[in-house]
Amino acid sequence: MSWGAGLGRLFAVTVVLTMISSSIETISASAATINQVSPFGNSTLASQSGSFMDALETDSVNPVTYVTTATNPDLTVSSTGAISTTGTLSVGSPYTVSGTDSDGGPDSGVWSYSLTVSADTITQGSTTGTTDVAGSANFTSTLQAASGFVGQVTYVTTATNPDLIVNSSGQVSTTGTLSASGSPYDISGTDSDVYGDAGSWTYALTVTADTIIQGAPTSGTTTSKNSGAFTSALSAGSGFIGAVSFTSSTPGFTVINGNELESTGALSAGGSPYTVTGADSDSDGDSGTWSFALTVLPTGSKTTIVQTSPTTGTVTNASSSSFSTGPITVENSFGPVTFVTTKSSTAVSVSSSGAIATSGSLPVGVFNVSGTDSDTEGDTGTWTYTLQVTGVTVTVKFDGNGGTGTLAPESASEPTELSLNTFKWPGHTFVDWNTSADGSGVSYANGAIFPFIAPTTLFAQWKLGKAPSSTITFAANGGTGSTASEIDNTPTAISPNTFTWSQHTFVDWNTAANGSGRSFKAGDTYSFTKSITLFAQWKKATPRTVTFAPNGGLGTMGKESHFEPTALALNSFARHGYTFVNWNTAPNGSGIAFANGATYPFSTSATLYAQWKKIKKIAPPPPVKRPGPTVGPFFVKASTLTSSLESQVATIASDMKAKGDTQVTLLGYGDELTASQLSNGALSAANVELGRMRAEAVATYLEERLTAIGIKGWTISLAAGNVTASNSINAALVIATLT
Repeated sequence: MSWGAGLGRLFAVTVVLTMISSSIETISASAATINQVSPFGNSTLASQSGSFMDALETDSVNPVTYVTTATNPDLTVSSTGAISTTGTLSVGSPYTVSGTDSDGGPDSGVWSYSLTVSADTITQGSTTGTTDVAGSANFTSTLQAASGFVGQVTYVTTATNPDLIVNSSGQVSTTGTLSASGSPYDISGTDSDVYGDAGSWTYALTVTADTIIQGAPTSGTTTSKNSGAFTSALSAGSGFIGAVSFTSSTPGFTVINGNELESTGALSAGGSPYTVTGADSDSDGDSGTWSFALTVLPTGSKTTIVQTSPTTGTVTNASSSSFSTGPITVENSFGPVTFVTTKSSTAVSVSSSGAIATSGSLPVGVFNVSGTDSDTEGDTGTWTYTLQVTGVTVTVKFDGNGGTGTLAPESASEPTELSLNTFKWPGHTFVDWNTSADGSGVSYANGAIFPFIAPTTLFAQWKLGKAPSSTITFAANGGTGSTASEIDNTPTAISPNTFTWSQHTFVDWNTAANGSGRSFKAGDTYSFTKSITLFAQWKKATPRTVTFAPNGGLGTMGKESHFEPTALALNSFARHGYTFVNWNTAPNGSGIAFANGATYPFSTSATLYAQWKKIKKIAPPPPVKRPGPTVGPFFVKASTLTSSLESQVATIASDMKAKGDTQVTLLGYGDELTASQLSNGALSAANVELGRMRAEAVATYLEERLTAIGIKGWTISLAAGNVTASNSINAALVIATLT
């Protein structure tokens, strides 16, 4: 190779290398850096963070793809740059995330974003409550957070009140009966949610005094001779707590010992009747008035002694042996009163001084005693007393005592048939039950009536060998229905009658159809040594009548007469300020109670007295808010009502009238803004003001419509909200909430 040829090759290589280098420089110079522009971050409230959205922006003219390199579990950035939260965030600053971006060509860059989450202020809903003294001990309410919170709100009391308790979930309760004189009862504190939102709360409970309603007696009778020593015990019927103190405002009469009305001197029969009035009150601030009409008869006149103490009482069978009450109290008498029993009872006795006592342990049932009374002036009257003995539920356990198998314990509160024996012992026959395992206690036949006064264990008693079985066959003897035959081989209680015969009452069983044979009552024990047929014995029934008494109520109800258990007519009496509770055989509710429409046995005639309960004045529950219709959309940047918008406002007014709403909240929204516009503080504030102006325009026209259609007592409140990506559907609207 010649030198010249070599130089030529070297030159060619140099040219090629120079061209490649120039190309590389050209490529390197064409790649650009993508720069991030606002927003680099943002802020939101904890209560709104769950719906927060934003978007990354760059100076690139081409679509940019975003990749997250420094992740954050609370923020998500999509490949298009959309930013969202993964859920509600706690108060914290800041939540950061960053990464790279590219436009699909040589251009690329980096980006970062930080979100600051601030605490919202929890605002309170209802702050007051009302009750009366009688209802204050059972008063409850619940604090409500109106806005600015997420999920459960926890309440802490900082300014305590010994009469009120607010627990961590916001339930308000009292520590006992409260006096009206201490009203209102204030308590306050702070509240917070798990995301860091916080606020404060207050609560004021107003306790109003009840009106004390006078109870019996409201009248009395005496003679001129005895009038100087006249006394009568005053009482309160309802609307009071604890002891009630009475005062007299009528000259010639005074009240001693808090409730004993007495005359201060002799009275003339010519001024009769005397109307005595006064006031009464209790220690909790309840008060009322009372009146008493005193009839004064000429000396020598006789008065009727009237019983004033309760005419009924209740005791359990377990406590009946130690029951005592009294003495019976009366009015219109002078001096000591002597009581004489004319209708006696083996269970209840009344002494000559009116003391009431039982004769010992009594079974479940109703026991009546009555008589006459008289004083030293020859005045006379009558008295009566009814004692209802109720059962205490006790349990009897069964022991096989050598037998095998099971028999469940039996519980009852009154004399009841024992469960039939189900224990077995091969080669043995069941005899009866006994309170002692060795049979030395009290014996009870299989299925016999047991008193169920005290818990007991009954032991099965056995005899060796298997006895043959005998059968009792039951005959209706005029009745209808069926009663299953009874088969046994040991002394066992006879099955109860299940036959019926209209307008007839079952009496007992008899071995002869005409009743001339041996009689057995249901529950009597039969030896089962031979088979027999028992015929039902009947007697013609007499219809029993129930009379309904309003007992302070108004209205009418007809009497009911039936031969057999029948559902009572539903109450049709009414009493203002009271609600019907039930029926009772005693006016004061101390007798036997029957629910409205309950079945009455109609085994005896009776008067049933309506029982009433005063309707307590309790704080109404928080009103239920109901979304109302919307008004809009408004024209862009406009807040003037068009005829179409006015029509929508008129619809709200009509809706309020139809549903009885009186409170309206109007929430106005501005126009929809882009993310970058919303980040402009001045522009965002102007948009909120536009929403407020729109709400104000709706409020002005709504006031006119409400007045025009005759609705009174309404209130309208205004608010404004900004439009974000999460609620852009509300743009240019005014949203009404009706209560």
